[in-house]
Amino acid sequence: MELNSRQKRQRVLLEIKDFLAGAAFPFMLQLVLSASVILFADYNDEPVIQGFALAAGEIMLIAAYFIFGRQNGVSAYRKTVLTQKKRDMQVNDVKVYYKTGEYALWKGFAIGALSVVPFVIFQLIECVAPNTACGFLLKYAFGWAAYPFIVFGVKAQWLNFIWIVIPIGVHAASYYYGGFKEKKRQQVVAQAQEIKDKKKK
Repeated sequence: MELNSRQKRQRVLLEIKDFLAGAAFPFMLQLVLSASVILFADYNDEPVIQGFALAAGEIMLIAAYFIFGRQNGVSAYRKTVLTQKKRDMQVNDVKVYYKTGEYALWKGFAIGALSVVPFVIFQLIECVAPNTACGFLLKYAFGWAAYPFIVFGVKAQWLNFIWIVIPIGVHAASYYYGGFKEKKRQQVVAQAQEIKDKKKK
């Protein structure tokens, strides 16, 4: 189905909305963990406790990204199957032909990247024009990326960008895993339905 310019714009907006919905919970978890578990490391002068609190926070962050990434992959693959069935039936709903929210591996990377954009913005400002506000936000809202090098006494702000590889990579891998598992489940369902249909004949 050929989309006109208005429909193409609507398609882009719906895709952005889907990306934002997928990135919202991982982003909120960044803030919660940075303001609780990782923040605890900053209030303690004992290196062992600092290291433990930091490691616990990072592990929780990775686990959260894995859970949300997998769920995003499952949901996207389910939507792909559902909308493909509707397209096969040639339903009269233009949104079915937009393919927004459907499974694609690049979206696993895109959603993960979108969730770390606020950190990247504040970190970039801090690198170019250091200030108290950005320093505070980086430490207490994005401690998962800003705090690890502080623990080891490294003050090179540009190195903090390295940490975005973890949430993006974990989300993409778990998105793929979720889609893969859902694909297998859909195949089992389809086979069961095929057997059922043959028995009816």
